[in-house]
Amino acid sequence: MTNANSKDVTFNDILQYEIIKKTYQNIITKLNSRNLKSLKEGLRELLNFVRDIKNNILDKRLRRMIQYQQKLAKRLLLIINIRYVIFFIYKVVVNTLVSRLYESIRTLLEEVSNVIRY
Repeated sequence: MTNANSKDVTFNDILQYEIIKKTYQNIITKLNSRNLKSLKEGLRELLNFVRDIKNNILDKRLRRMIQYQQKLAKRLLLIINIRYVIFFIYKVVVNTLVSRLYESIRTLLEEVSNVIRY
């Protein structure tokens, strides 16, 4: 809109709306992807896009919506990145426990073997 009191839609407003609409459609396509790389790319694209437009938005309701999208995208990206750390820790813990269990079984069998020998 040209100013806060005017309801006149300008050609520039229409162009901006079309750009925003196309960008969001592209982001939505990436967010719906089952491919993790595409999902992360969509989240980064959304974060860059809202960062660029957030400061130019005058309407408070629209700004809150954009900030909420930014907050959700950041959380989702964090969770996706933490997933790798959790998976790494999981593998280390499982491998350590399997090794300990293996050693415990081996030790038990050796003890039993010593006892049975007389």
